[in-house]
Amino acid sequence: MHRFDVRRLFLASAAIAVMAAITGCGGNEQAPTTVTVTINSEPEQGAEVLVAGIQAGLTPATIELEPGYADVLLKMDGYKLTSDRIEVVAGAPMDFTLAMRPLVGYITFESLPVGAKITLNGTQELGVTPLYKVEVPVGAHAYEVTYENHHPESKSIEVQEDFRYRYNHELRAMKATLSLTSRPSGATVYINGTQQAETTPAKFDLAPGVFVISVYATGHVQAEEKITLAPNENRDLSLTMKEGDVPPGMVLVPAGEFMMGADGRAPDEAPMRKVPVEAFYIDKTEVTNAQYKALIPEHTFPKGQEEFPVSNVSWNEAVKFASLAGKRLPTEIEWEKAARGTEGFEYPWGNEFSDGFANMGDPNTGATEAVGKYIAGMSPFGCMDMAGNVYEWTQNWYEAYPGNTQVTKEYGQIYRSLRGGSYASDRFDVRSARRRFDKMDAKRPDYGFRCVISATP
Repeated sequence: MHRFDVRRLFLASAAIAVMAAITGCGGNEQAPTTVTVTINSEPEQGAEVLVAGIQAGLTPATIELEPGYADVLLKMDGYKLTSDRIEVVAGAPMDFTLAMRPLVGYITFESLPVGAKITLNGTQELGVTPLYKVEVPVGAHAYEVTYENHHPESKSIEVQEDFRYRYNHELRAMKATLSLTSRPSGATVYINGTQQAETTPAKFDLAPGVFVISVYATGHVQAEEKITLAPNENRDLSLTMKEGDVPPGMVLVPAGEFMMGADGRAPDEAPMRKVPVEAFYIDKTEVTNAQYKALIPEHTFPKGQEEFPVSNVSWNEAVKFASLAGKRLPTEIEWEKAARGTEGFEYPWGNEFSDGFANMGDPNTGATEAVGKYIAGMSPFGCMDMAGNVYEWTQNWYEAYPGNTQVTKEYGQIYRSLRGGSYASDRFDVRSARRRFDKMDAKRPDYGFRCVISATP
């Protein structure tokens, strides 16, 4: 191993010169005893070079070294010390490049929604979320999180060596624009049941999501439609109201046939058959605590649950309230048509089960929730919570359907039917065709009801 020494190189050079002079006199040339060596560094130049512990400048550093092995050390802010042993071979000049490893910290990037792009220092794309333990050089940096149709977010960070960081961003979706018109115009507008200050035609900036858009004009039947708005979407919606009148808080289910029951499910749901139904009005939501107390003053409930469905009521109590309200309980036929529509949907919202469309599925700690909360679970006729929240009493005795030859002791004038499942039900029991039964004086925390009025005399 040879050590680099300026004095030694100077003496060696002098010796070479002397030998050259001597050999020149004799007419014979001697090969030089040192080699021109250039030391480079990557990913960037400017590193301090030490050869055998002696400073030799900054990369790219050109020095004279004797043939043999030499130990090279590179030092540079932001990088680990880099060392290597190079072999110098007599002859032509030589280049050596040493790769330096930066000092890094480790960052995990997460976001909602997932798949957001992470850009470091404005130019370096790191990938899309989630990104785990990304190596980032020590020092000050800035990164940006971007996702289509969402507001970007940026952050300045100071990374220290070997530290681990975690950053989670919940990106705000850009608002959608709804342009609403109606026939006739000048209608009152309701968005998810809340009256708006504007009348049609009107324009609304709304956060992305599911909405029930309703319009109402005096002398007309309220028209509504469930829509889903995507981030940054521009939507035009026109609703036409028919002449007529609907009792407050109710929706019209027009006369006509629908497919009732189900084959291949529970035995008491068969056979599936086409059933005609006269027009009727049905409560848009389950009867609430506030509505029940207005007619049954002795009713009590926890503070703040005015808009929760009344529960723990028997069939007899539900019938009493309906009579005081000038209404009645729905028949099973009416209830099922209002729930599944004319196409015979499996669930109020369609044929596929969807999480988050109903208050259901928690038999241990579940409880009722405010009516109308699950907008996405609205039925084809605009009824809310016809799956989950509370079971709903109907008029009917629990009896076999026409064409069902099964014999069971529960059929007959013993039990009354309930529909819709509750907060404690699973996905099978919140199907629109599913039936439950109980005695008329039975009460449970998940028993409630809604009412109907016949639309024809």
